[in-house]
Amino acid sequence: MNKNKKVICYFSPSSGDWGGSSRVLFTNLKFLDRKNYEPIVLIPESGSIIPLLEQLAIKYVIWGQLHEPTGLVKYVKHFIKSILLFHNHKIDIFHISNCNYWRPVEILAARFLRIPVITHYHVVIKKPEPAPFVKMSRLLIANSKFTAKTSETDNVPIDVVYPIVDMERFENAKNIRQELNISDDKIVISFIGQIRKLKGIELFVELAKKISHKNVKFLIVGSCRDPKQIGDTYTVDSLNEAIEGTNINYVGYRSDVENLYKTSDIIIMPSLWDEPFGLINIEAGAASKPIVAARVGGIPEVINHGDNGFLFDRGDIESLVFYTNKLIADKNLRIEMGKRARQTVKEKFTDQPIRKLENLYESLLVRS
Repeated sequence: MNKNKKVICYFSPSSGDWGGSSRVLFTNLKFLDRKNYEPIVLIPESGSIIPLLEQLAIKYVIWGQLHEPTGLVKYVKHFIKSILLFHNHKIDIFHISNCNYWRPVEILAARFLRIPVITHYHVVIKKPEPAPFVKMSRLLIANSKFTAKTSETDNVPIDVVYPIVDMERFENAKNIRQELNISDDKIVISFIGQIRKLKGIELFVELAKKISHKNVKFLIVGSCRDPKQIGDTYTVDSLNEAIEGTNINYVGYRSDVENLYKTSDIIIMPSLWDEPFGLINIEAGAASKPIVAARVGGIPEVINHGDNGFLFDRGDIESLVFYTNKLIADKNLRIEMGKRARQTVKEKFTDQPIRKLENLYESLLVRS
């Protein structure tokens, strides 16, 4: 390992490119300046992200989840294990890519070795949180101004680093209408994301019921989860029951999500909760697709109403129908709005955030 490089140890809560925090981390790693930084990733188990890490020549350790107190003997054992890991790999910064921890021994070990800890807020953390060990972080990173402003920080400094998108992935996307049995003359309107009530899936179904154009096709793309683990999710059976009689096709989870954006003409993001950021917005922009999104959380930091997309108030089905119909009726508007969405992404959500992250690393290392 090049001694001149600073070694950044990342903890990922997932071993796959799934979920906001994992997608942000693994996209950042692809564009990290490898001349100056050497990343090491702790992953919870063997998973689908390993081929990408190997392709990028990024070292990884199958570590398990962060180790919380489960008895003094085990805690001390994991403390020693963490000390050895950080010491043997000469870690300069420990960057935790989530904030859903309590008292993980890894933070205690980093603090013991005087290694700066960064905690990444991908969601809003409110009282009675944050967790007790958040105060051991030297810096908190928020994925939007909204997340930074509305989160509890325990007086730890917080800065905003927006997520980025891999433009090349979307530039190389393929139109898969033939695979999905959709003719070229159809206007495809898609929901892409978790199949949950808080994501506004019921609003999307209602939208499809209110738009009766014969040349329109609706798609739902994403995973149905176990309702016992996530209370507001759908099963495949309950979703199929909800969309029965509508012009909606459910295509399930797709790892080639870029191809679904390419296939679509309009993207809908009807969230009912305060989205901390909303990766769908910048992915749609990278694909040059116009989006109609709820005016919630951090979404207005990406979407400028009437310019690179349309915004509607939370749960306002009539406005959602109005703006969707506006895009259906005007192909030139779809094309021009998609171009402006792509320009927004190129200007704000590609190189700039990762360079800012690197500058924050340097600031921490200087102070250390």
